[in-house]
Amino acid sequence: QLAKEQHIQSENYTIFNILSNGKIECSNSLEDECDTEIPGQALIYRPARQHIYSVLLESGKGGAYPLVKEWFVYFGNPLQQPELIQPVQPSIPGGTPNLKTLWFAKGPDVEKQRYSTFLACFHLHAEMEELQALEAPVAAFCCLLAYLMMQVSSLSLEDLNAFVAVILCLKGKTAAQLAGLQLAQVDSRAVHLGAVFVRGLTTLLMANSACGFPFRMDDLMPWEVFDGKLFQEKYQQSHRGCSLEQLLEGN
Repeated sequence: QLAKEQHIQSENYTIFNILSNGKIECSNSLEDECDTEIPGQALIYRPARQHIYSVLLESGKGGAYPLVKEWFVYFGNPLQQPELIQPVQPSIPGGTPNLKTLWFAKGPDVEKQRYSTFLACFHLHAEMEELQALEAPVAAFCCLLAYLMMQVSSLSLEDLNAFVAVILCLKGKTAAQLAGLQLAQVDSRAVHLGAVFVRGLTTLLMANSACGFPFRMDDLMPWEVFDGKLFQEKYQQSHRGCSLEQLLEGN
C-alpha cells in the first residue's frame, strides 16, 4: 500500500512494479555497440539490482527468492522474452534488515541501517564512515563512481579524474555558464560513459526507495551531480594530460 501511494505521487522509483508484478524494464539506452570494453548498462548494474531485489522480496521456504522478470535492452539481447533474474542477498553483518523496519521504524539506529543497507547494495558497506562525512549528493556520486570502477575494468585514472572534476566544479557554475560551454569536438566514448553514469543514478534512486530513503530523492537527481557537456570538457582535458589544478579550475 505504501509503495503504491509513493508510486502514484512519483516518490519512489520502480519499486511498486517489482512488488506488484515482479517485473522491471528499461527499453532504451545510449550505447556504442562497437565499444566492447564498456559492458551494456543493463549488465553493469545487474549485481546492484539483484541486491535491491533481495531487500524488497522475502525469501520463501528453503531461502529461495521469487525471480524478477527483467526487460533490459543491451547489445545482443533481442528482447523477445524477459530474463529471469535471481535476487542476491547483499553482504551485511547480521543480515538484511526486514523491509518493515527499513520503511516504518524510526530512530538513529534505523537510519544507520538504511544507509548501510543502501551501501551494501553497491558492495560499499565498509566505506560507510568515509561516505557519511561527505555532503549527500557528493556521497551518492562517490558511491556510484566506486561501484563503476569495480564493475568496468576498462575505466582509467583519466576517466576517474574527469568524473571527480565534474562533481567538484559543477557547484560553482550557473546554468548559463554550462549552456555557454563550447566544445571543439565530441568524444563518443565520453558520451557513452556519461550515459552509463546517468543510468547509474536511476539505480541509486531505486536502491534509495527500497532502503527507506537514506538520502533525499532530490539529492540523487542528475542535475545535482552531473552535466554532460562539462563531463565532455573534463574528459578531454584529463585525457590530454592537463594538470589536476587545471582540471579543477584552481579550486
